[in-house]
Amino acid sequence: MSDTGAGGDEVIHDAPGFIRVYKSGRVERFLRIDFAPPCTDAATGVSAKDITILPGAGVSARVYLPPAPAGGQQGKLPVLVFFHGGAFCLGSAFDAAAHGHANQLAARAGAIVVSVEYRLAPEHPVPALYGDAWAALQWVAAHAGGQGAEPWLTNHADFGRVHVGGESAGANIAHHAAMRAGAEELGHGVEVSSLVLIHPYFLGGDSSESDEMGMALLDELVRLWPVVCPGTSGCDDPWINPMAERAPSLAGLGCKRALVCVGGKDAMRGRGRLYPEKLIGSGWQGEVEIWEADGQGHGFHLFRPTCAQAEAQVGVVAEFLGRR
Repeated sequence: MSDTGAGGDEVIHDAPGFIRVYKSGRVERFLRIDFAPPCTDAATGVSAKDITILPGAGVSARVYLPPAPAGGQQGKLPVLVFFHGGAFCLGSAFDAAAHGHANQLAARAGAIVVSVEYRLAPEHPVPALYGDAWAALQWVAAHAGGQGAEPWLTNHADFGRVHVGGESAGANIAHHAAMRAGAEELGHGVEVSSLVLIHPYFLGGDSSESDEMGMALLDELVRLWPVVCPGTSGCDDPWINPMAERAPSLAGLGCKRALVCVGGKDAMRGRGRLYPEKLIGSGWQGEVEIWEADGQGHGFHLFRPTCAQAEAQVGVVAEFLGRR
């Protein structure tokens, strides 16, 4: 879309109610971030604090620590490095919905959750945020070598159980972080144990089963992709379609387990369903599971966190992370 805004600044992308991008580089975001402060949650007992990962780049995170069990000493806890959604250009780890979801994951899984606040496109075009994700994983791994300064990790983390996950665009980011972990060492003997993809944002393929609302969302995401990733080849770009023919082989995924959660009415559910098939077919030596929320759309758990299917989805993820 091309239009002229105030002062003659040309609009190069306009998604009403979401984001408007100008040729000058100016960006207007219309989805308000409902900031939730870090605190100890009264219902779950999970504590949260904000930390800085890359001071110069503005990459930070909110860390969640579940309470010690009643009458017992807390053992070492798994770590989940998690990435929020938002089509690479919206959202925040500090938004109330993302905060609530991370809090529930920490409580139900008994895990330390590191919810990463990565830099957003188009100010920081793809693939910048993939570098932010890798920096977050390295920050966690550094604590295994005694080089980190966060006591919640040094005192409580089981560095033999470091997982990576995300929802929507964050699931895309988590996938690429796990792929990089298969090609490079994180350091300090830390490896990625498993991958959790919740409603992954992968494009390409047929989405003819989607309803009208789902197709409208999908069309908008396809139109937005070149704005957040200038110079892309389109929906066959391995960044957005890791199952494309020219994408790196999924056999290189750097973990031994994977869980994919999809919504039965999600416009991208076909991509989510295909991922385990392609993973198995690649020769990857690991175990993959898929769970589907019947009749639910993309990101439903953020909008209706107390509905039965949202609670079930959190339970599935928690059970998966809790296995040794």
